[in-house]
Amino acid sequence: MYRNLSPRITRSILTALVALCFCAAPASAAKKAPKYTAGAVTNGGSIKGTIKASPKQDETVKVSKDNSHCGDSLPAEKYIIGGDGGLKNTVVKIEGITEGKDFASKDDPVITNKDCKFAPHVTVARKGALMKVRNDDPLLHNSHFYLTDGKKKKNVINLALPKKGLEISKKKILRKGGLLSLQCDAHDFMQAWVWVVNHPYAVVTGSDGGFELSDVPAGSYKLTIWHEALGEKTVDVTVEAGKTATVDHTF
Repeated sequence: MYRNLSPRITRSILTALVALCFCAAPASAAKKAPKYTAGAVTNGGSIKGTIKASPKQDETVKVSKDNSHCGDSLPAEKYIIGGDGGLKNTVVKIEGITEGKDFASKDDPVITNKDCKFAPHVTVARKGALMKVRNDDPLLHNSHFYLTDGKKKKNVINLALPKKGLEISKKKILRKGGLLSLQCDAHDFMQAWVWVVNHPYAVVTGSDGGFELSDVPAGSYKLTIWHEALGEKTVDVTVEAGKTATVDHTF
């Protein structure tokens, strides 16, 4: 089709076409999370189960600053495993659900800096909520949030908490869905995690490793099981009206 054009013009046309392809690629590759619509759920079911792991001793982190208050070492809280293998601090959530119940509570989440640790260590937060961070230690802390994607980290916000009793609220923190890593730059051994979700079908396992997602509309779903150190697993689950689907997983 270019045989009647000069070589220079042909090259220019081809270069323009290649550039157009590259410009269009990000737009087609970028996929937004599906919109979620909250409403009454009738004839829903539930998903219930237990997340377990093989016996493993929790790690300890060395305290490098403010030892008089923090001590010389602290539990990393990575592997909190009960005697029967129940794994605490695992997030279980439904992927891609587009409609269902509303959040049971619209309370804004709070993470505290206390005894040189973040509490809670792992939490699930509603997208768009007002995240609060508080310092309950007589030390300078800061709460540095990163949005993570695999090994990549993108800075979200860094909040200084120089004195005890100070609490700061910011909507920016939970503006986007995904996994947030929370660190204290003043005490590099402090770590916490926040999963930001746009629907209420996401929970953190308790000390027995148990979880339950209730009032789930009948249907087939992908269930993601995430643990900060043991990784992520996705399983298929079918929920029938008025029934409980059981999902047990061992890392």
